Amino acid sequence: MIVNINPRPNASKRVFCFPYAGGSAAIVYRKWTFNLPEEFEVLPVELPGRGARLQESLKYDMDSLVDELIDSIKTGLDKPFLFFGHSMGALVAFELARKLQQMNLPLPEKLFLSSHSAPQITKRSPVMHKLPENDFIRELKELNGMPDEFFNSKELLDIFLPIIKADYTVCETYKFEVTSKLPIPIVAIRGTDDESVLAEDMLDWNKVTAGKFEFYEFPGDHFFINKKQEEFIAFLRKLLVI
Repeated sequence: MIVNINPRPNASKRVFCFPYAGGSAAIVYRKWTFNLPEEFEVLPVELPGRGARLQESLKYDMDSLVDELIDSIKTGLDKPFLFFGHSMGALVAFELARKLQQMNLPLPEKLFLSSHSAPQITKRSPVMHKLPENDFIRELKELNGMPDEFFNSKELLDIFLPIIKADYTVCETYKFEVTSKLPIPIVAIRGTDDESVLAEDMLDWNKVTAGKFEFYEFPGDHFFINKKQEEFIAFLRKLLVI
């Protein structure tokens, strides 16, 4: 589902934005819709089971999630477009681009992939989606992406833990299949203090594209797009016009 918060019918390009695990695209990217250059219409892509889609069934594997999202974005492919994905969203954006290629549909002009290792990298961190709830919560706290109020609220935990665990299941059961390289540029972005994603693993995105590859580091940890949102929007504005 595309959440068009700030329609720009005269924009020449679209930016489809995909959220991190547990995130609502409409919330994560709301400010982006007003603060990227006027020629870009920002379209947050809401995943099933959250935000305006809270009543829909969650997805637990990449294939079914991508198949569902293809149907969601098809109507928006009539203009040149870009993909931006953060963390889980980076992996989703990459696989969605490969699905478009398989279906001979229009491809993004460029992929902006933030805070996720290249897909062929063997996971270095422990598998989380199979952990008992208390251990799962402890690992989430280590990521430093959510306030203490979240973990102290049983109501919030009851709502969001199943969503987060489903998203981790998608990522941790994902298996990269070698196919032809994507014929489009990739821009990989990492937080300088992100202990969960190594620079060397981000650099390996270079191996899945036949197009130009760029790598940037931005000050902050894994969740810099939230904690330094205004600064990152300014940073992204510059990349969009290069």
